[in-house]
Amino acid sequence: MIIQQALIGTGLRLLRLIGFIVTIGFTAFYVSVTTFHYELIPHTMLLNLVESRSRVPFPPLYEALLMETTIELLREAGARLPTKIGQTIGIVGGIVIGQAAVQAGFTSNILIISVATSAIASFVIPSYVMSASLRLIRFGLIILAGVMGNLGLFMGIGMVVIQLSGITNLGASYLTPVAPANAKDALDTFVRAPFWTLVGRPTITRTPNSVKSKMRK
Repeated sequence: MIIQQALIGTGLRLLRLIGFIVTIGFTAFYVSVTTFHYELIPHTMLLNLVESRSRVPFPPLYEALLMETTIELLREAGARLPTKIGQTIGIVGGIVIGQAAVQAGFTSNILIISVATSAIASFVIPSYVMSASLRLIRFGLIILAGVMGNLGLFMGIGMVVIQLSGITNLGASYLTPVAPANAKDALDTFVRAPFWTLVGRPTITRTPNSVKSKMRK
C-alpha cells in the first residue's frame, strides 16, 4: 500500500469530489440554463452560445441526450475491444463524430465541451460500478433539467440524496460521517488529515477498542 502525504491525499480526494459533481450535473446544468435560465449566462458568453446554437434544429434536451448516448456507445465499444484498438476507437471516434455533428448542425460546440468534460470527469471515480451508476443518474438529471429547469435539477439531486440516506451498510448509514454529521470522523472523509492525528477508530465500528494500532514506519 502506498501511503501519501496529507496534502496530496486531500488534493486527490477533492479532485474526485469535483469530478463526481461535474459528471452528474454539468451537462444537466447546461440543458437547464440554455432551456429556461438564459439570465444566468454572462452577456459575452451568451452571444457565443446563441451563435453556436443557431444551426441546431433540436432543443437542448434532445441534443444532450443524443450526444450523451453517443459517448456511452463509444465508451462501451472501446471497453470490449482489444486495448490498443479500443483506445483508438474512443479517441478517433469521439473526435470524428463530435466534429461531424457540429458541422452537420446536430449539436453545438459548447455542448460537445460539456459532454466531453462530464465523460472525462467520470473516469476520476475509482470504482467502475459507482461510475456506471453515476452515468445513469446523469441521464435522469438531464431529463429533469430539460423539463423543469433548475427546479428539476435540484429535485433530482434531492431524490438521490434521500435515496442514499436510506441505505445502510452493516447498520451504518451510507452517508456517514456526513449524515449524521460527526466532526471526529470528518478528518478522514473529504480531507485526509496527517496520520498522527487519526488515532481513533471510526465511530461506526462500535468497537470497545477505540484506538488504532500504530503504523510501522
